[in-house]
Amino acid sequence: MTLELEKLITEIRQDYQIPPYFQDTGLMRYLEEGKARLDFLNPGQSLDDDYTFRMLLKNYVYYAYHHKVNEWEDNYKALILSWQMGSEVKTHADA
Repeated sequence: MTLELEKLITEIRQDYQIPPYFQDTGLMRYLEEGKARLDFLNPGQSLDDDYTFRMLLKNYVYYAYHHKVNEWEDNYKALILSWQMGSEVKTHADA
């Protein structure tokens, strides 16, 4: 799992222009916090297969970097809800 998150650090640095003086350990901590939050909200999703999960996690790190996690929750709550509902539909369709 850590390898997936380490790859995301490079993407996040490029996408959001995070300066090199901000250490990878800080970004990794934000990634782990965000992943734990998203896993709680929608368990069983994969970073490799679920691009919404990946996008939400990358944006979580960006907001956490700016100390605005509450704003992330407010700005993405509708998307998170539709993501959760879409996952439930897939789960029930597969059953």
